[in-house]
Amino acid sequence: RLLARVSLDREIMTSERPIKAGTLHGKARRHAPFREMLVELQKNRLVAYHYDKVKDTTLAHYTIVNQRVVQLEKLPTDTQFGFTFEGGVEYQSPIKINKVYPDTPAMKSGEVYEGDVIFELNGISLWGKSHSDMTKIAKDGGKTMTLHLACLNPRDIGSMVLSSGKGESESSAEGELALIAEIPLLMASVCKYERGTALVRSDGFEVVSSNGKQELSLLFNASTADLMTEWISAISDTVKKLNKNEVEKWNTWTELEDYEQILHMGTVHELLPANAHYKVWQRKALVVTKGHLNIFSSLPDSVEGWFRPEESYSLHQITVKIMKLPNDERVQSSQKRANSIIVQSGTGKSHIFSFESHHELESWLKELHDASITAVNELKRHSYRGIWNDMSVLFTIDIDQGFLVEDMHHTILWSKPFSRLKHSFDDGSSQLNLKFGKHENESIELLAIKLEDLYMAVCTIEAFMIAKVASQDMKSLERVLNASH
Repeated sequence: RLLARVSLDREIMTSERPIKAGTLHGKARRHAPFREMLVELQKNRLVAYHYDKVKDTTLAHYTIVNQRVVQLEKLPTDTQFGFTFEGGVEYQSPIKINKVYPDTPAMKSGEVYEGDVIFELNGISLWGKSHSDMTKIAKDGGKTMTLHLACLNPRDIGSMVLSSGKGESESSAEGELALIAEIPLLMASVCKYERGTALVRSDGFEVVSSNGKQELSLLFNASTADLMTEWISAISDTVKKLNKNEVEKWNTWTELEDYEQILHMGTVHELLPANAHYKVWQRKALVVTKGHLNIFSSLPDSVEGWFRPEESYSLHQITVKIMKLPNDERVQSSQKRANSIIVQSGTGKSHIFSFESHHELESWLKELHDASITAVNELKRHSYRGIWNDMSVLFTIDIDQGFLVEDMHHTILWSKPFSRLKHSFDDGSSQLNLKFGKHENESIELLAIKLEDLYMAVCTIEAFMIAKVASQDMKSLERVLNASH
């Protein structure tokens, strides 16, 4: 039932108002030329149509929905009506609302939306009018404006036939607004880098996803930096909402153990060897559960696939650090991307992931940080085998008691709270040294212990101490709040 429902969700064609619509230069194949496209951002997919096949803008050839008349008036405090428009006969495009700005008459009306077609302005039909005609008509209206708006039905766009200068009986494929590509936006990625490299596109971006069988992509060029930013932001926000909804569905529909519940998921790019001398950035899917960080080469297309990640790490046995560019020597200068992190596992294996923005980087760091704290608080303690004073012992990190040395029956032989730790170092092989002291003038006590899994223990110490600090900060906050009442 789960698989059937997921498939149905991905196949449903809605006729709802698009989130954003407009024209961009783009292509669906990497070596194809760029061409003008009609692009619609819908709630679960990005759709592109051949736009240069539209020969005129005759209203009769469009299916129009939600027609309405909107009256706007500029108050003394308003400098503009609050929207921009695009299109015109010279662009072979209907004139449409391009952007609506907050705290303006257009936004406050609640009836003006991005992507709306304007087919009358102040009683004058705009069909067959140019962009400059629209500007003049708007200026002549003074402080008031009457807009006759409508929305093109997305379901009908792919099949509607537009005039090509021939009679209707002679219409052919040359007169159709043909579908170029549909990109499902669940777990899609929006990337400004040229594929596989650290080279940033100055005026374009790529949207990449999968339909479960093959990778799909659309590459766009934007005429201005602001237009590119608007589209990237709108698509990225839509992807995040879809991913969040998918997490909620997954946790609701499946009977997972509590520790298997998904907390966050999305796509990143990982730096991987292409050959012995060169590395490339490859798209990966990351899934954070209550106990693990799971890495997938592609989004699983079955329920069973979610339980077979390419790599999986316990959250309390990894460390996550922001890469300090350009000084980090782990990556060649020509391959360095901004907004990157390195995930180091207790096994010694590491992963370098890049994100599209600093905001996205911070968001992922917070998700990993919060998930690690949750995992530690549920785990409560973890032990590693070691040698101490020539005895086989268990070195235990306990969220409540701190550091413990126990015998094999878990009898405590030695202990110190986290708050007493002053310094730590190791020999890079097996020996861990922890220095403890309470005050500056107190003598330092040293714990020297040999561990079978040194780096695994170091990662666990860091995870537990972060969780402990977080819990103490929360208790302090609760005391302050209680005192204020």
